[in-house]
Amino acid sequence: MVLASVAVHLQWVRTAERAYAGAGPHAGSAADSQDNVDDAKAGERAKAAVEKRYRAEGSARRTGATTLRIVEGSGTKADQWHAAAKHRLVLDPDDPMTGDLRRGAENPADWLPLELGITTGDGECATSALGAYKAAEPFKQNGPKKPAYAYARADRWWLTNFDQCETPTGGPAANVFITLKVKKGLLGDKGLYDHWNVTVESPDQPVIAVEGGTTLRQSAARAELILPAKGKVYVSLGAPRSAGTGSMSNLATLGSVLQSYRSPNREAAGLLLAVAAVTCSLAVPFVRRWAPLATRTRWTAVAVTGGALTGATFMYALAGTDEQPWNGWWEYAGRGMPLVVWWWVVLPLLLAAFGARISGGRPPRVGQLLPLLLPSLLLAWPVVLLAERARSALAAVPFVVAAASAGLVVHVLRRRLLGPAGHRWAATAAAGVWLAILAAGPGTGLPDMWAASPNLFDQDAELANQVVMGFLSWCWPVALWPVLASFVWGRWVAPTVVLFLWWALSVPDADVVGHAWTKVTDGPWILLGIYPTVAANLPLVIVETTVLGGALLLAWQQGRAHGVWPVHVRTVVGALGVAAVASQLTRLGFSMFDSYEQTSGACFAVGIAALGFAWLLPPAAESRALRLHSTRAPTHNRLVHALLKDETLAAGRREFLSSSRTALAAGDLTARQWSTRWHALGALGARATAPHRSVALRAAALGTSGGRSAWRNGVAAAVLLTGLTLPWLLYTLPSRLTEIGYDLSDIVDVWANALRWSLYGFVYGYAYSWLRGGTPIGKALCLLAVVLPAELAELLYQDLEPGRFGISLLLTAGNCLAVFLVLGLYWEARLVRAAGLRWGQIRNFRSLSATAVPATTVLVAAATALATAMVGVWVSPEAGPDSNTPTGQSSVSGSPTPGAEGH
Repeated sequence: MVLASVAVHLQWVRTAERAYAGAGPHAGSAADSQDNVDDAKAGERAKAAVEKRYRAEGSARRTGATTLRIVEGSGTKADQWHAAAKHRLVLDPDDPMTGDLRRGAENPADWLPLELGITTGDGECATSALGAYKAAEPFKQNGPKKPAYAYARADRWWLTNFDQCETPTGGPAANVFITLKVKKGLLGDKGLYDHWNVTVESPDQPVIAVEGGTTLRQSAARAELILPAKGKVYVSLGAPRSAGTGSMSNLATLGSVLQSYRSPNREAAGLLLAVAAVTCSLAVPFVRRWAPLATRTRWTAVAVTGGALTGATFMYALAGTDEQPWNGWWEYAGRGMPLVVWWWVVLPLLLAAFGARISGGRPPRVGQLLPLLLPSLLLAWPVVLLAERARSALAAVPFVVAAASAGLVVHVLRRRLLGPAGHRWAATAAAGVWLAILAAGPGTGLPDMWAASPNLFDQDAELANQVVMGFLSWCWPVALWPVLASFVWGRWVAPTVVLFLWWALSVPDADVVGHAWTKVTDGPWILLGIYPTVAANLPLVIVETTVLGGALLLAWQQGRAHGVWPVHVRTVVGALGVAAVASQLTRLGFSMFDSYEQTSGACFAVGIAALGFAWLLPPAAESRALRLHSTRAPTHNRLVHALLKDETLAAGRREFLSSSRTALAAGDLTARQWSTRWHALGALGARATAPHRSVALRAAALGTSGGRSAWRNGVAAAVLLTGLTLPWLLYTLPSRLTEIGYDLSDIVDVWANALRWSLYGFVYGYAYSWLRGGTPIGKALCLLAVVLPAELAELLYQDLEPGRFGISLLLTAGNCLAVFLVLGLYWEARLVRAAGLRWGQIRNFRSLSATAVPATTVLVAAATALATAMVGVWVSPEAGPDSNTPTGQSSVSGSPTPGAEGH
């Protein structure tokens, strides 16, 4: 199947290239285009011959160095920045390159082994700081046996207003990112140069990070390194130092690194962590729970393989834009092809097959797969269009190969060549082959014919692309929602769900659906080819909506009766928690690992949430949790009243100890009477056992569901957290009102910043008896231990300035701590009230003030002190010291005052 998909994809690309090159009004100038192509090829052949001559001289040793200096302008250019790069080639006197450069036959800039790029922002703020190379110092050689030196220089001024120029994530574009890309085959043992040194000088912006190569020296204003034989080197410069301040402190540098340090390896690691965590903590346990015992090992292997393929296809698609496997218009879009085939089509089919297996007890039949197979016939429209424009019947090859491959699979499996299991799964395997091959061909979209000629972009091309997107957007919902509906309400509901989904995706005015799936740029609402980031991001809203809705549906269907949990409650709770955290990643979307945008913080948050929610419900506590959850109301009442008695006896013992000392000293109480009274207060049991049952009794009395259903408890906790976080929602929402429209991405934006707190509360109430912790407050703090790291991780790498970053950390930590403490206290009062008692009869508020309030005060004070220190270090003062300070004296910190220069 893999080989057939690759062959069909390449054939589809070649056919599309024929339509791209031969159609439209530019076809008449084909002769001129061919002349230009011939000239370019002749130039490439000439340069290849020169390079071969340079490489033939094995004894020639060449080295080089690059010095890049970035400084802030002054005078009339005080609001501008200047970057200057100077390259120096060091050559042997008998090197053939030496003679060519001396005569001027070659340009040193044409033989540099690196490409230098500088970025200061994104979108309108993006600036490539270097212009064209120009003449530098003349060629130098001090003697016939001395080394020769050749130079190339490039520089450029650019304007950056750090107060107004912001990145898409809202932070200022004050940081500078330097990318040094090594050209393939020019460095190393077999390259043109033995080694190449790079020096970055930045007296006005601190060097905060260097990744790649061999770092020789690094300080706040300078970094020296040796380029690797291949790959890239990244150097990050922090925000400009304010006037009158010295170098940045270590704390400020750390804050800048946690916000602006761009690293492709870190981006890839974040995505791999998220995929691996979701696979290990959600997918594998779910499959092992549901799969039949006889086939559990095979299904587990399928789940692990699926997670590995998801990670591999994401890595291949988003790894970068260099060294592409295809040329022309497809060299960028082709990287998304494996991701489209797996992420959009095959993975939903596997999930639908597994869902049909666990709901119906057998593999899906052909009729159950028709909602996926029949819409794939719509791909005949782009095939016909491309065949017409390319004047080639080869465009129909995907359908021919798909039909032949699917038939071959059915023939092999039906003959039981792979055993009884292959015979049972023949229909599913054939459907997978059919859909994968079509997704690799016409399912990857049409070529960017709009760039070739506007006349090629007509209603037929637009309709063909909409058909492709409609089919790809159809796979996830129709693969999962009918299965969920039939599992909850019965098989008769599945056809109704399919018809509703078909109507939702095909109604002409469904802008919310159509725009959310097909908007790629600010141009036409059309998808021209599947690019890697588009292939990765467009299914995110569908996947999250499907997972979230499916988990809530199962929780509602099987959690309304008292004492009943779904057998897959750990998976439901984990899916809800991960979906809440992943809404931020859905809003930001994936980007190429070497691009300016950074989403690794959101990826780390998803990985933390997946592992954390799996830890929150320990499998070893399942039997005890089920027992507590199924506790009836009368039993709960007896436990709470027993706890009240135990608390009362403990309080009586404390008061008796205080008052009995005076009575014993005065002779009003004898030792025998004291012992009798002490035993009567429950100090010792019948067998002289100490009263250690208080902790266990409290855990049993306050660990039940209070005689209520899981769904009712979940809704109650969700409503409480919604009310507690409503001020936060009202605080953050106005700043987004001007940006919110009607697309699903805008709705997800609001959800990501506020409504996910309702899910945290629902998880707490729904699975309360299973959560770690012995009391309501303990369980709330355990949930806090999962949520807080994920919330803080989402603040990383958002291009916030250090001061705003510190304030965000403080606000997030304080908000989470306050919300979950209130949730724990409320739940304790709720359980006590369910037993007909007042909360104060169980919760001794004097004890609360002696323990909980000081502990909370210490935590809040520590967080406040930390944030104050961070803000004090990071935020530069607007004004100088007190006016009583004599002019010319240094401040306490030793740095000159901002106003001192003016005196």
